[in-house]
Amino acid sequence: MPAISIIIPMYNTEAFIKDCLNSLVAQTFSDFEVIIIDDGSTDESARIAASFASSDARFRLIGQPNKGLSEARNTGLKIMRGDYVIFIDSDDCVAPNFLETLYFIAQLHMADIACCSFQNIDEEYKADGSTPSIAVSKVFSAEKAAQIALYQDSLPDYSAWNKLYKASLWKERRFPAGMLFEDLAIIPEVLLNANKVAVTKSKLYLYRKRSTSVLSSYFSIKNTVLLDIAENVLEKMKQESRPLYKAARSMLVSASFSILMRSKDSEEFADCRKRAFANIHKYRLSTLFDLKIRMRNRIAILLSYLPRFLFLKFLKKGIS
Repeated sequence: MPAISIIIPMYNTEAFIKDCLNSLVAQTFSDFEVIIIDDGSTDESARIAASFASSDARFRLIGQPNKGLSEARNTGLKIMRGDYVIFIDSDDCVAPNFLETLYFIAQLHMADIACCSFQNIDEEYKADGSTPSIAVSKVFSAEKAAQIALYQDSLPDYSAWNKLYKASLWKERRFPAGMLFEDLAIIPEVLLNANKVAVTKSKLYLYRKRSTSVLSSYFSIKNTVLLDIAENVLEKMKQESRPLYKAARSMLVSASFSILMRSKDSEEFADCRKRAFANIHKYRLSTLFDLKIRMRNRIAILLSYLPRFLFLKFLKKGIS
């Protein structure tokens, strides 16, 4: 059995999948399997992935009708064989020492999860095979790790893709099907269920920012599920501890600001905007005095005390 299973959901990424898979071939750690889930691609992605599967026994290509990112990851979770699991998006790349480093710090700290930092790359970026230097690693308790992720200001974050997980954490757990912001819906819980979380600030994951990505495209009513997720996370964390409740409260306030900033002031978004305003008014004062919140959240909270038209005007301009 391989030490690590790597799950790659793939949908119409013919321009990037070769770079992604080549970055895995180049890994300094070789005891892994790659499960590529072709989620109904209509371009040449499957053909490119099949060429890797035919030449390297560690690569497997599984096809399924288009069901979305979460269901593709879940398919991989059902058939993975490794002691650990990693999720990589098919348009991203990883540094040659990505697997070796995460596996090493997980073993070093006897941690169920190991997390690295990431570097944003654009659509034109080509992996050059460079190996980032390794920063000192440190370890957090499960509660502290989940708390940090919810405050959104450091590592570990709540992204699914820059982490090595003990496979047992996913034995009874799956990504929510057909939902945007699926990582926020599940990763804080996964962090909380780990024994410990090891972290390195080395930028070993190369995250490609694309103008055509789901979250970069036009804001639709589907995006407002962010508010549902943030509210659900708050309810769950309220039952865990006061520090986690405060962190989740910060996340909900941040999500509410995001909804108001990105949605139109129209009938279509009227209900979710009303909920966003209600969340801000309910939690802004207590959140303002939380010393751990991000500066941009603090500024947005102060602006929310302005007359509504002025507040929305400043919010629409964005808070850097």
